[in-house]
Amino acid sequence: MITLVEAKSHLRVDHTAEDADITLKLKLAVAIVQDYSGADATYGANDIADAATLLVLGELYANREASADPLSPSVKTILGRLRRPVFA
Repeated sequence: MITLVEAKSHLRVDHTAEDADITLKLKLAVAIVQDYSGADATYGANDIADAATLLVLGELYANREASADPLSPSVKTILGRLRRPVFA
């Protein structure tokens, strides 16, 4: 699981003024990664998912006002290694 300190380090933020916003975006990034990959409760121990989460967090943080898809092709490629097939 990624901590606020790790998230801020990734975003290169060294103040506390945006802690609440970063925490919210981190929760959203985790949810996006879990939803896309179908990861379960063991997600936090997975370095691949953590790396993807940081990339999604960076996109959410950098493009706060944009409607860009935070699941970039790079993130989708990384998460493809974790994604569980869904059968209809």
